[in-house]
Amino acid sequence: MTSWPIRAAIATVALVLMMTVTGAAGPQTTLEFWTISLQPFFTDYVNRMISDYQRANPGVQIKWVDVQMQAIEQKLLAAIAGGVPPDVVNLNVEFTVRIAEKGALLDLDAAVPAAERAKYFDGLWAGGRFRGRSYGIPWYIAPPVLFFNSDLFKKAGLDALNPPESEDEMIEAARLIKDRTKDYGFMPLIDGTRLMHRFRENGLPMLSEDGKRAVFNSPAHVAYLERYVDLFKKDYFPDDTLRRGFTGAVERYSAGQLGMLLVGPQFLLRIKESNPEIYAKTFVAPYPMGRGKVIHAGLMALTVPRASKHQQEAVKFALYVTNDENQLEFAKLPGTVIFPSTKKAAADPFFKQKGAGPEWKARSIAADELKFGRDLTVVVSNQSELYKIFREAVESAFFGKMSPKEALDWAVREWNARL
Repeated sequence: MTSWPIRAAIATVALVLMMTVTGAAGPQTTLEFWTISLQPFFTDYVNRMISDYQRANPGVQIKWVDVQMQAIEQKLLAAIAGGVPPDVVNLNVEFTVRIAEKGALLDLDAAVPAAERAKYFDGLWAGGRFRGRSYGIPWYIAPPVLFFNSDLFKKAGLDALNPPESEDEMIEAARLIKDRTKDYGFMPLIDGTRLMHRFRENGLPMLSEDGKRAVFNSPAHVAYLERYVDLFKKDYFPDDTLRRGFTGAVERYSAGQLGMLLVGPQFLLRIKESNPEIYAKTFVAPYPMGRGKVIHAGLMALTVPRASKHQQEAVKFALYVTNDENQLEFAKLPGTVIFPSTKKAAADPFFKQKGAGPEWKARSIAADELKFGRDLTVVVSNQSELYKIFREAVESAFFGKMSPKEALDWAVREWNARL
């Protein structure tokens, strides 16, 4: 008969062999990670980040799936309905709030410890908030800055070393440029639904606090719209502001026919390619803020579907992707002009480096603006229909079909009938 010590030794060896075999069998957990349009330009970066995570977490394997922007929302909803949800999903704020409204996303205020939440800029953490709870971990962002043509500034008698610091000062500078040079001074970001962002940048809400009523026809809202309608009627900005918006503004500025341009720093590279002469005349300054002291900037976030079978691991991986080190590495990639959502990464000396060309200053300015950044997208039910109504109201006011008050009153009535 085998003695007890020998039997115990055999059992111990068997247990060790079982553990070894189990470990060799591969990862125990697979997380499916969806991003939006990062391939092929960022394939190496994401794969390297995933490899590092898997090495540090040998029980976890990451399956990366890159999805086009136009397909992400429907594909996610279909996966959730089919019982095969991804575990970590890259969404913009609009999609985050809309899917959170369906009860399909994990409450990240509850799932992420306060010490971790504090690493992100407060306004950016709040970007994915719905009914008082946040559903998105902030990832990357690109705040707008002010580009201006120093030659047109000088011709208008403006000091290129003292650019406008507020929306009011920008409007006055635009008037002087048009009056004195005959070129337009600016193409304000007020076309269609972008006027919603301007309202909110000036502390003017679109919805009641409970989100159940439209409130954008107050006297302050009307006065704001009236101001721009008056500027339009007096030809202080062209009608393609309303027809072509952002695209028209970039083209006109690149052609040397616009004094000021409000866009992300990355567009300096486009201007440099299309017209080096205008690029050489371009100075950069902080975004001229409205009275609300916030800046609208489109934010990308990471979310966790409630249906994920690995919620805890998913949150851990999402925090890893968005940590200081990984966000900073992302921002440093050649040809990339994006900015981190964490305070420590944004304070890195990289963003203060000096070099030839205005893009270096633009990077420094945008990094400083992150504390004011917030995605001000208005997310509502029946969004396509309500946005169409708002655009029609704005165009009716600018093209004289209704007064600004009539246009906003009509839009509010139509919204409230559908909310």
